[in-house]
Amino acid sequence: MAIVIAKEPEPFRTNFSSGGYARARLIAAALYAASVVALLVAGVNVWRALDDRQETAAMRESVARVQQQSARFRADLRALGFSADDPRAVSDFTKQVADLNDILEYKTFSWTTLLNDLEAAVPRNVSISSIRPEIKGRVIALQGVALTLQDLAKLMIALEQSGRFTDVFLQQQKTAENNWVEFSIQCTYRLAG
Repeated sequence: MAIVIAKEPEPFRTNFSSGGYARARLIAAALYAASVVALLVAGVNVWRALDDRQETAAMRESVARVQQQSARFRADLRALGFSADDPRAVSDFTKQVADLNDILEYKTFSWTTLLNDLEAAVPRNVSISSIRPEIKGRVIALQGVALTLQDLAKLMIALEQSGRFTDVFLQQQKTAENNWVEFSIQCTYRLAG
């Protein structure tokens, strides 16, 4: 006879550290991370869209302002007897404005300041006989005589070191009959300020 020993059924046991469960957790974490990244990207796109709207509104305001200025400019040109649609009239008007600006620049040019700056830079044994400014480009042409070549070199160095004259260039130099050195210098004059 056989003896049967009855055992109670074993309870259901599972190993949650098995490969399938670990993969499921990894996939869920990756999906959560992808969702967060997608939300961040969407947020950045919304922020950029709002910023683009503000920039577009600012550009529209600028365009409107330019159109208003253009309309005023055209009206001013018509009031002065120019046709705003004629390119020659506009270029003539531009030339007249440039000429007026040149006149204003000539009137505001300070000869006293220029002469004071020159006086401070000209060494002994050098005499300036001619000063010809070209106000628009701030270019000054100087002519004069120096006792020796060394005195002429001192003048050029002093002009450069003054800080008020730049690009000092000796255009011409020759020794006269009395052994004096006649010269012509061109330089750029910088206003103080």
